Amino acid sequence: MQSGGVGPGAADRNGHPVFEAVLYPHRSLSPRGFVILIAVTGIVGFVYGVAFLLMGAWPIFGFCGTEWLLFIYLFRKHLKGDRSAERLRLYDDRFTVETISPKGEVQRYRFQPYWLQVILDRPDEPDNALYLRSHGKQLQIGAFLSPQERRDIAGELRHVLTRWRTA
Repeated sequence: MQSGGVGPGAADRNGHPVFEAVLYPHRSLSPRGFVILIAVTGIVGFVYGVAFLLMGAWPIFGFCGTEWLLFIYLFRKHLKGDRSAERLRLYDDRFTVETISPKGEVQRYRFQPYWLQVILDRPDEPDNALYLRSHGKQLQIGAFLSPQERRDIAGELRHVLTRWRTA
C-alpha cells in the first residue's frame, strides 16, 4: 500500500491526490518462483516419464507431459486472479475508488469525502467486511485482504478522512 500526505494544502494545482492507497491480494509466488516451480515439476515429470518409458509403459510418458502442460495452464490461470487491485484516492473535492478486475477491467466510483463513512462490519470476526458509504451508495472494498488488513485499512482511512475534514 502506498500513501501520501493529508490536508487540503497537500494537493497541488495539477489535481494530484492528497492521499492514495493501492490494495491488492497477497502474492505468495513471484514470477521467478513460478519459473522455478515449473522447471522443477517439469524435471520430475520427465524423470518419471522416462522411468515408465524404460519399463515399457510408453503411454505413461505422454501422460506425464500432458499432465505437466495442464499444470502450467491451470497455474497461470490461477495467477491471473492476482492482477486484481483497488486504488483509493482522496482529492480536495472527491474520494475515488478504482477497482481493477483480474481481466484488467477498471470500474470507477466517486464519493464526496466530507460525508464518506468507513464501516467495518463485524470487526472482531474473521469474516469481517469493509464498506465505504455516502449518500445512499455503498461499496465493499478489500474483500481479498485478510481480516487484520481490513481492520488496518479501516483505521487508516478513518484517520485520513478525519485529518482532511479538520484541515
